[in-house]
Amino acid sequence: MLARYQDGFVALRKTSFSWTGNVAGCTAGDTPLAYKNAVVKLVNYYRAMAGLPGDVTLSLAKSAQAQQAALMFDANGQLSHTPPTTWKCYTADGATAAGKSNIARGTNLNSANASSSGIGSIPLYVMDGDVASLGHRRWVFSLVLGEVGTGDTPQGNALWVLGNTHAAPSVPNGMPWPPRGYVPWDSSIAEPTMRWSFSYPGADFSAATVTMTDDAGTAVPVTGVAELDKGYAENTVAWSIGGSGQPWSRAPADTKLGVTVSNVKIGGVAKSFSYSVTFIKP
Repeated sequence: MLARYQDGFVALRKTSFSWTGNVAGCTAGDTPLAYKNAVVKLVNYYRAMAGLPGDVTLSLAKSAQAQQAALMFDANGQLSHTPPTTWKCYTADGATAAGKSNIARGTNLNSANASSSGIGSIPLYVMDGDVASLGHRRWVFSLVLGEVGTGDTPQGNALWVLGNTHAAPSVPNGMPWPPRGYVPWDSSIAEPTMRWSFSYPGADFSAATVTMTDDAGTAVPVTGVAELDKGYAENTVAWSIGGSGQPWSRAPADTKLGVTVSNVKIGGVAKSFSYSVTFIKP
C-alpha cells in the first residue's frame, strides 16, 4: 500500500504543469497530454482504493471543452455550473463543460507545490471539505464513470464527470471513504478528522445509524450522521468523529478504527455493513 502511495500518488502529484493559453487574450490553450494522463491516473488511484476498477479513460473531446470552462473560471475569478454569457471569455462549449464537471479554482491550483490541490484538483474533490452534499467525491467514485475530460489553467479546473454510461461494477459491500483496509494518513487522501461517507447504489439511508470503535473496542463518538441529497452519483450517508481530543489516535503508529453502518434499506430490507480502516503515517 505504501509503495503504491509513493508511485501512484506522490509521484503523480509532481507531474509538471504547463499551459499554452492566456487569460488576457481569452485563449483556452492546452496542457500536455502527459499532464492529462496523470489526472486520469490519479482518478484511478483513488477509485482503486475505494474498491472500484481503475479503468477510467481520457476523453480529448471533453477535455477540449473543459479547457474552455477552466479558462472562464480563471478569467472571472469565480465558479459556476451555469456561467452567464456576460462572463469574460465565455463560450458555449465552456458553459456545457461547466454544467457537467466537478469545478475548482484557486491560486496555484495546478502547481506541483500546491498544498491541497495538485494535478486536476482531484484531492480537493475527494476530500470535499465544506461541501454539504460531498457531490465532488461522489462523482469521482461514480459507478458508471468510464471516461473524464480535464481542463486546467493555473487557477482553474473542470473535470468532466457527468453523462457516463459505463457498465457499473458490483459493490455488494458498499463504498466507504475513508476506504476499508489500510490507507495513508494524508490530508489529500484521507484522515480520521475528515467527513466520512458510505455509499451504496439505490440505498435508503434515511434511518441509518453509524457507530465507531477504536482498536481496543472503545466507542468513538460520532456526530452529524445524515443521508445526503440524492442526485450526486450513488446514494450516500455521511458523518464525522465527534468528541474532544483524539483518544482513539495511535499516531505515529497505525490507527485502526471500526465502523458499522446499520439500518441501511436496500430493496426495502434493512442491512448492516461493518468494516475497519487503518490509517498509516507514510
